[in-house]
Amino acid sequence: MGIEKRSLIFNNVLTYETEQKKENWQEAIFMLEEFTLNKDVYKNGPVFFSFVQNLGDETSGKFTYYLPISSPVVLVDDSDFTFQENLSIGSALVLRQADEKVDFAAAHEEVKAYANTQQIELETTYYCVLLDVYGDIIIDLYVPIKGQGDA
Repeated sequence: MGIEKRSLIFNNVLTYETEQKKENWQEAIFMLEEFTLNKDVYKNGPVFFSFVQNLGDETSGKFTYYLPISSPVVLVDDSDFTFQENLSIGSALVLRQADEKVDFAAAHEEVKAYANTQQIELETTYYCVLLDVYGDIIIDLYVPIKGQGDA
């Protein structure tokens, strides 16, 4: 699969934000999954996260993790989680990472290079959608196009 234009839309999304090193990107996924086990909440889509790199630090940044769930929830104020009714990215460049790239940062560089050749301006935030395919994880990288949606 080459680079394509697509949208990304989910309803009823549980979210969790944290600042951390890129190498620790999987840790919060376990927290989301544990939350669904302890509450009456059912996952109905892939876990995904957005990433914004810290200025001057290529090793860390702000991660926001998303988990689509079956229905709206009311969360207590002291919870580390929030609820979003809708998440919508109108138009993004998408690359299926699979085995071709070492990590999502390398895939992001490939999308940026493609956008540059096509004279497409991208947002700085990008999204990694984790697809479970027969026990393996495939990452679809979504990089929103500037001015084309509610990123």
